[in-house]
Amino acid sequence: MQMPRRATALLIALASTWLSFGTAASRAEEINLYSTREPQLVAPVIASFTAATGITVRLTYIEDNLVKRMKAEGETSPADVLMTIGLDKTSQFAANDLSQPAASALLDKAIPPQLRGTQWVSLSVRPRVVVVRNDSTLNAIRYEDLADPRFRGQLCIRSPLHQNNVALISAYLVHHGADATEAWLRGIKANLAHAPEGKDNDVIRQLAKGRCTIGIANTVALAQLRDGREGADWTAWANNVKTVPTTFASGGTHVNLTGAALAKHAPHRAAALKFLEFLVTPAAQKLYAAAELEYPVTSVAESAPLVAAMGVFPSDTLDIDAIAASQKAAIALIRKVGFEK
Repeated sequence: MQMPRRATALLIALASTWLSFGTAASRAEEINLYSTREPQLVAPVIASFTAATGITVRLTYIEDNLVKRMKAEGETSPADVLMTIGLDKTSQFAANDLSQPAASALLDKAIPPQLRGTQWVSLSVRPRVVVVRNDSTLNAIRYEDLADPRFRGQLCIRSPLHQNNVALISAYLVHHGADATEAWLRGIKANLAHAPEGKDNDVIRQLAKGRCTIGIANTVALAQLRDGREGADWTAWANNVKTVPTTFASGGTHVNLTGAALAKHAPHRAAALKFLEFLVTPAAQKLYAAAELEYPVTSVAESAPLVAAMGVFPSDTLDIDAIAASQKAAIALIRKVGFEK
């Protein structure tokens, strides 16, 4: 039986409406971001990405153990991108089979080879350098020199078992081997002004107050104190302290990092890769790094004024994965020399 013309027209109109809706829905892409970086720090770059691409980013903030969460979710995890802080945590994604390769010519071009792996990329860096009072005449130093007897009783440092120091010691171990690293640690221990304590902020305060003449800290700690977020006293102490160009004997400054990876079972892989590629564009790098006063990972991105004022620190060319793989051996050496006591 032939369908009436009006009914046929109505069905055609309904079908057209459904097809239009389906097409619009397919264009409304989204990705799921699992992050240990606080929401307010990634919100600006997420908003910028959505404005540029139309892709929505659903952020899940995981304060504690991201690896544990991903293992629990397994293949059913909705995560597309994993974002975290520290080379130790970034390297855990691939080590626990939680990530996948992020092959991209754009990422390869933007990020120095030592600051990316086959399954992760750095997004910002935190140079770990020597800090001194402004009246110090020290204008450059090598990490190797920190064990020099001329600094006997003058050095401040936080616990050597904190991840920032473990990473630095791991890098030294890769550069110089176990025997030289043990001797270096014994020399540093002999140079301490007092037992390791507090955070990098406390090292900066102790320097300003004259409890020591040389310290080790991340640039991000000094920049954040200078911007006033911790109060006037901390700002005054930080303004009385400066960074010193610090390198290994072979050249290059040790840096820690924030990083990201594509989740192994990412439901929206193509859109997730677009997000990673967006994060290394100059505009996004400026937003992302400025949120915590870190250095952009790309050479063309602009640093925040407080960061730029501390100087330029070309990163060590050691492969980050090699440093991460040496952390257990570094911790064993720290405990062997009794440095943590």
